[in-house]
This record gives sequence, C-alpha cells and structure tokens, in this order.
Amino acid sequence: MILSGKQIREYIMQGRIIIKPFDEQLIGPSQIDLRLSSKFRIFKPTNLVDPFDRRSVEKNTELVDTKGDPFVIQPGQLVLGVTLEKVAIPNDLVASIEGRSSIARMGVFIHISSGHVNPGSGSRNPIPVTLEILNMNPAPVKLYPGMRVCQLLFYTMDKAVSKGYDDLGGKYAGKLEPSGSLAFREAPS
Repeated sequence: MILSGKQIREYIMQGRIIIKPFDEQLIGPSQIDLRLSSKFRIFKPTNLVDPFDRRSVEKNTELVDTKGDPFVIQPGQLVLGVTLEKVAIPNDLVASIEGRSSIARMGVFIHISSGHVNPGSGSRNPIPVTLEILNMNPAPVKLYPGMRVCQLLFYTMDKAVSKGYDDLGGKYAGKLEPSGSLAFREAPS
C-alpha cells in the first residue's frame, strides 16, 4: 500500500519518517517532493572503466559543488546528484524515487536505474537520496539547486525487517555526497 500525503505528514510528525529540512508544502496527495542539492558527480573520459578495479572507477568521476549556482547538464550527459533533503526511512517502509513530470518534459530523467530506497536507509543519520540524472534533450538544460526534481513515494511492508539497510552495513549507507560506484567491493574471488 502507498502512503497518502496525510499519512506521510503524520509519520514525519511522529518521527517515523525523517525529512530534513522539512517543508510541508512539498507534500502531495501520495508523495513528497524533494529538491536538488548543489553537489554533482560528473563522469570523465578514461580509456576503460573496470567495475572491479577501484582506481579505474574512481578515476572516472569527479565531485563538483556549484555552491548554489545552476549546473548545466549537456545533451546525453549522465551525472549523479543528491537531494537537498536528508531522509531516514523506518524498517517497515520502502520508498521509491519518481521523477517529476515538469523535469521529464524538458528531456531530463532524474533516476534512470535504481529508484528503490531500502527500509532502514538513513536510520543512523539521515542521508540525501542519490539521483542518476540524464539529459536526453538535444540542448543543454540548467538545473538549479533547490528546485523540486523528484518525488518520494512510501510503501508499507507486510512485516518490518529485523535489520535495515544501515544496520546491515550497506555499501552506500551514510553517504552525504553523490558517490561513484562501489561495485569493486563485490569483485568475484
């Protein structure tokens, strides 16, 4: 079952869902909108990216902070971003990221692959949601820190998990910036 906007508001007021900073105006009928931060991880050209070679993966990206200025995403460019809001989800809910129609109508996709936020994410310390932003517009598009770019929907689970994402030591637990792939931690032996 998807939580209604009223239920989201109640869960936030009870401290079950944490959204910081919280702006009640961002709550919709069945979701809460999240805004873009000023931090982006951009991909740089390299000869080859080997997912099981840490140096190869780390050489392929660079962290950029626009310090509040707009970020211009080029046609065909993929960047990682994060939300301005930091989120914590209890062990009995799952969240999903949905792009906003206003952004998609400019040819910009806010999450292209991993739209699932695990139960227990941000339980130790609230964290921003990582976004995989792709510009399919044939023109560059300005992205403004603070603009509403995505929505978070919450789903109830039939049972709470005994250990949430953070408690299990998830690879991306506690990340405050858009981090590159950590696939090298899963290298076959």
